[in-house]
Amino acid sequence: MWHLSAHRGLSEASVNGDALPTLSPAEVAALLPPDLAEEPVTWLGEGTDHRVYRLGQARVLRFPKWSGRGEALRREAALLAALAPALPLSVPEVLGWGQPTPSCPEGFAVARSLDGRSGLGVALPAPDQVGRSLGHFLNALHRVPRSSIDLPTDHDPTGADWREAAHADLAAGGDLVNSAFWARVVDSPPPLDVSLVPIHGDFAAEHVLLNVAGLPCGVLDWADAALGDPARDWAGLLHWAEPDLLAAALAVAPQPAALLRRATWYATCRALGDLAYGVAEGKEAYLRAGRRALDRLARGSVQAMGKPIL
Repeated sequence: MWHLSAHRGLSEASVNGDALPTLSPAEVAALLPPDLAEEPVTWLGEGTDHRVYRLGQARVLRFPKWSGRGEALRREAALLAALAPALPLSVPEVLGWGQPTPSCPEGFAVARSLDGRSGLGVALPAPDQVGRSLGHFLNALHRVPRSSIDLPTDHDPTGADWREAAHADLAAGGDLVNSAFWARVVDSPPPLDVSLVPIHGDFAAEHVLLNVAGLPCGVLDWADAALGDPARDWAGLLHWAEPDLLAAALAVAPQPAALLRRATWYATCRALGDLAYGVAEGKEAYLRAGRRALDRLARGSVQAMGKPIL
């Protein structure tokens, strides 16, 4: 969900290209080849980049929302095919492609459906076990050799774009928080000029799938995968606001203090983005997640201007 450009006052069309039409399930069904035509199609939802439909019980269909994004969808599929053997949790697997048509000019992906439900807003019965699993996952992802995969670079060593986005989010959702306090935190980033590694780029509860026991079983939405600061992915664990989860992740994948300072700053920006998104879209789950993260960060996790806030 979280993209800097979505919080800078730019329309999505101006950032991503022309919007593509939203198709009804019946219109999607009409695009399917004969071997899939008997499977029922139902609407699942949409994110910043894609619209998603369920096909039967075992597949999902992903449609780009913007012109030019079909090629990005194919690059993401190739990336996940290369990453999957190195990762301890399941990732989406593309099984085939729907061809471009006048109503669907970018084509679409037919992917295997992953079991589980999103971790956003879910009470965790065993946060320490979740933390260990996610710590192992991030450790494996961040150690994938850069030379073995094709990824764009996505890093802002000055933090200027993040600060601009966070201030826009404060303006949008500032009535919910102490705006002056969080503005000072946003304006005091730690040093961000670091070595880059493969990252998920939008790693947080909403994109982690949990099984019936409440344990991670898959990771979704790799549209923001890039060579970037690993602290951005660790910010997702801070954003979860579960101290036992974070402690367990760090026990299996220890990180230097400098990375955690960067992660707490990114987590602050992300939480402010959740509040703004929740206000704009009327999504209570994001409002709760943003408030919970900021509350936890304010109670001691965030470092601002080189010293604990509280």
